[in-house]
Amino acid sequence: LMLNAPLLFIVTATFTEVPKDVTVREGDDIEMPCAFRASGSTSYSLEIQWWYLKEPARELAHELAISVPGSRSKVTNKDATKISTVRVQGNDISHRLRLSGVRRQDEGVYECRVADYSDDETQEHKAQALLRVLSRFSPPDVQAAEAVSHIQS
Repeated sequence: LMLNAPLLFIVTATFTEVPKDVTVREGDDIEMPCAFRASGSTSYSLEIQWWYLKEPARELAHELAISVPGSRSKVTNKDATKISTVRVQGNDISHRLRLSGVRRQDEGVYECRVADYSDDETQEHKAQALLRVLSRFSPPDVQAAEAVSHIQS
């Protein structure tokens, strides 16, 4: 039992809220949550960053898998734009990404990165969500299907 105790502290650093994939119409406002809790009881330094990635998460994961370890950071930050950074002293951090008047070009993967400076070495944790943006004027598929059947009859 004593041997397992240190492992529990490592596992408990975790996201308490992660962003979810979302589909919105052009012009809508959205919020993406991201919250993280560090392990232990002492005060830590945590940093949370929101990034916008042009390429989908699956392609990114594939590129990371086949890339050389030394080039990992280059691949991760290719076509990536940092949106915001928040830093706190303590065990808990949360930062909601707010986008208002969403446009088609805002579509893509949004990544919440948390840097945990609690140990000797910095640990980075990531959570991603995909934002899809529909044209403001495109009718829902159901209405389009009904219109076609009405014309045919």
